[in-house]
Amino acid sequence: MGDRLKTLFISDTAALGLLEERPEPAWRVRMQVLRNKELLAPDYGAMHVAAYLKSRGWPFQVANIVADVHGSAELFAEVSDRPDELSGARIASPEAAAASRSYMLEMLTSEPDVIFVSLSTYGLALYCRRLLGEVRASCPAAKIVAGGIYSTFHTDEILSDGHADAVVRGEGELTAEELLGRLASGRSLEGVRGLSYREGERVFHNPDRAPVADLDTLPHPYTVTDEFNVRTRFEVLSELIPGGDWIPGAGFLTSRGCPEACTFCLDPAINHGRTRFHSPAYVRDVLGFCAENFTGGAGSFFFGDATFTMNKKRLAKILELLGGLPYTYHIQTRADYLDRATIDALASKGFTDVALGAETFNEEILRRVVHKRLDVSDVLDAALAIKGAGMKPMLTFIVGLPGETRASILNTVEVLRENGIHTATFFPLVVFKGTQLFEEFASGVSREDMERVRLNPMSEEFLFVSPEFPDRDALTGLADEVNALVAAP
Repeated sequence: MGDRLKTLFISDTAALGLLEERPEPAWRVRMQVLRNKELLAPDYGAMHVAAYLKSRGWPFQVANIVADVHGSAELFAEVSDRPDELSGARIASPEAAAASRSYMLEMLTSEPDVIFVSLSTYGLALYCRRLLGEVRASCPAAKIVAGGIYSTFHTDEILSDGHADAVVRGEGELTAEELLGRLASGRSLEGVRGLSYREGERVFHNPDRAPVADLDTLPHPYTVTDEFNVRTRFEVLSELIPGGDWIPGAGFLTSRGCPEACTFCLDPAINHGRTRFHSPAYVRDVLGFCAENFTGGAGSFFFGDATFTMNKKRLAKILELLGGLPYTYHIQTRADYLDRATIDALASKGFTDVALGAETFNEEILRRVVHKRLDVSDVLDAALAIKGAGMKPMLTFIVGLPGETRASILNTVEVLRENGIHTATFFPLVVFKGTQLFEEFASGVSREDMERVRLNPMSEEFLFVSPEFPDRDALTGLADEVNALVAAP
């Protein structure tokens, strides 16, 4: 029955927004690495859903509205090395944006019955919601379904826009299949767990769907490599960013969730402190698939889990299975999930970069505001041990946490420099709906003030200003200043 439903995934919607809206400072030359990843990284959530539907026999098409159209690294290459100049790459031209839009509209002329659109990126969320209206205008009879992290936390807003018929909340694999089954048979959407939907002017929210307990029952996302044009994404990004992290075809999440409750993070609201793991054998299968199908890159593989070293027994088995693979490895984890034996084991198996979320070296802020549940010494000791083992510690910090001062941030920089750690990056605090810090922020500012610190006109992210950092320039300016200090020899 599913073969009579014409189903279309529209991928790269946020990338199209980047092309058309040109938010600051994304198109400055200094942003080229991050920008090119945002343009060419696939919608991983959509890939997971599509992979599951494919495994269950549901046919579909995918419109990769950037990757299908712009498949050459030459299009993305910069012509200037002046950091603050606007990009002169051909991908920055109005013609490039027009070509992607024309391709999307052409794909919509096939008159699909169901259109899945991922809304995961907060940075261009309002653009993507507007795009849903354009999809609706092109396909008035289609069922338009939104999904993704942003959709999960902004379900009512999306449905009240009047463009989408349904929103998949949370993990989408099982919900999407049940939704298609109901539509194919003409049955009501009532009772489909994890789904909200609109009938006329009325909106209905079905109960939540429990997370998938056994992740190994799900096919891995690279089983839809052809549909999402992953090879083009891999080849172009590998040429543009040799050795970069999270390149499609050279990265994978081996788990879902995190047991911690950091106040700036969405994970506590998504996974409620629960972590689920793929088995080591499943992870090895994914690595083998990528090694066979995506060749010619720099040979580095990125594990994107927030807590890659949390389960020591599982980690040891994964390390045993890495033999014969052509990779070095980048990971991110927590400092308190590392010890000397673990660090030495990682170094012996070709791991080169270990990212740690440090957030701040202000002990009180770390505990009281961030709820990090570790000490500053845990982070510093882990970073020095990583460095001592011949790997690179990559630390990330937040500028503007409530209660922190310019002086304490500069003290953090001094500690880093005293210990010879120059691979650290400071980000201005940005908050968004679903995080605890957003609730604190939104309760203390007017709607007018919120608009003033919206990251860009199409964003649903907000700079966390405070008496210590009263405006956008104060917050972002200090982040730029301390990043320059850390990087200086």
